[in-house]
Order: sequence, then structure tokens, then C-alpha cells
Amino acid sequence: MRKIYSLALALMAGATAFGQLTHTVNNGEFKITYGKTADWSIYDPQGAPTIYLHVWSSQTDGDNDKGNFDDSWNNSTSTLTWDATENAYVGTVNLNTKVFSNSNNTMPAGTVVQRIGIVMKDQSNGATRQSADKDLEGPTTLTTMAVVEANGKAKSQVAAGKLFTSAKGNVDLTVFDFGGKVIKTMKVNATGTPIDLNLNQKGLYLVKISGAGVSEVVKFAN
Repeated sequence: MRKIYSLALALMAGATAFGQLTHTVNNGEFKITYGKTADWSIYDPQGAPTIYLHVWSSQTDGDNDKGNFDDSWNNSTSTLTWDATENAYVGTVNLNTKVFSNSNNTMPAGTVVQRIGIVMKDQSNGATRQSADKDLEGPTTLTTMAVVEANGKAKSQVAAGKLFTSAKGNVDLTVFDFGGKVIKTMKVNATGTPIDLNLNQKGLYLVKISGAGVSEVVKFAN
């Protein structure tokens, strides 16, 4: 499932065999570092603070065991950002929470991912500059953070910024954006009344609910 979007990309592919693109992977999280020694032979960000990542993993490529997952070329939600401490671009593709913007799905818990494919580019919506396809090898198995029903209980939901859940007692809430970045964490005593997540920014999110006999992730728009 190779992504060739332009003649320029095809011509560039032969010159991108070496570059400082490294990653570690654990429990569905690909932690990526690029350009640590200022080697921009894979992709030259030209000093931009953000590199956008087009991400996919396809069953037809033998990349995973549960189906096809693909970002829209016009909506690349994963990023690498410049980290002055690391002196490199760093970021995480968390497959446990990532909603693929083209196939509009999230990988289910237990998916075995042998590798993912990425393209680095300069824009979320399309690209004027981009890398060739790069494979990031696994294997890795997703944790229970994929969106699931809550162990026989009614599925939780978020409406008007408030979480409605059947969980009772002390629970931990973790809110992620669709790229897997943690937005906030909360410890609450769930009593059956709606829980205000206090999110001011509009967007698409996931909230992980854990504790009190429940482990659940809910997708929602704020």
C-alpha cells in the first residue's frame, strides 16, 4: 500500500536511503525521533516547528491482523515537533487511541501490528514538500485502550462537554486528542451524575475511563 503522490516524490525516493529517523515501539505506541544529527536526507523541514505524518497500516501489506487503517492525505493528524532538549523532532503515534482520518476507524484492542507506514510532509492538508514512504517496524500488540464496550455495562458517552458513565466510585480520566497526545488527566468520584471535562478547545477527542471495575475509551467531539 505504497503512497506515491507526485513525480517529485518518486525521483526523491532513491536519495533517501540514509537519515536520522529512529523509533521505539511498545504496547502500540511508536515513539519517533528525526534529525538528531541534523541529517535531513529523508525530509528537510526547512526549520519549520512541525512535521506532519501521514500514517497507515494495511492488512493487505501484512502490516496488521485486523484490517485496513489509513489517514486521509488531506487530514494528517499525527505530528513530530521540534524539541530543543532532544535537538530533534519528536512525536508519538499511539495506535491505541489514533483515529485514522481516511478510514475513520480505530484499531481494536489486541491488534498485532508488524509495522506502520509514514510519509513526512509540511502540511496537514496535502503537501508542498514530502518524504518518500518509510516503514517503521514493530511488531507490537495494542493494549486495551482501543474503543470498546465497558465489560457488559452501558457504554459511556460525552455530550456538551460532560461525561455520562455508569462507572461508580473513584475513576481516572485521561483525555487525548486524536493524535494520541494527553490533553488532561482527572481523578474523580463517579456517582452517576454527569462529569464536566472542562475542555475549552473545540475538536475531536478521546477520554479513557479506568478504575471502579471499568476500562473504556470514548470518542467525542467538543
